[in-house]
Amino acid sequence: MWVVSKQVGVFSHYLTTANGFQPGIERANKFVSQEMAQIMAKKYGGTVQPLNK
Repeated sequence: MWVVSKQVGVFSHYLTTANGFQPGIERANKFVSQEMAQIMAKKYGGTVQPLNK
């Protein structure tokens, strides 16, 4: 699983299903493929990170 994140000050915000960035990884939109996460990161700004479970 992959997530799109953006650093805001010292905090990491994650792309949610509403296509906005919010703090808290529990609300993050999780992508199965890295390619889809990269497309969303390019569209909304941010970086792709693996979601470690």
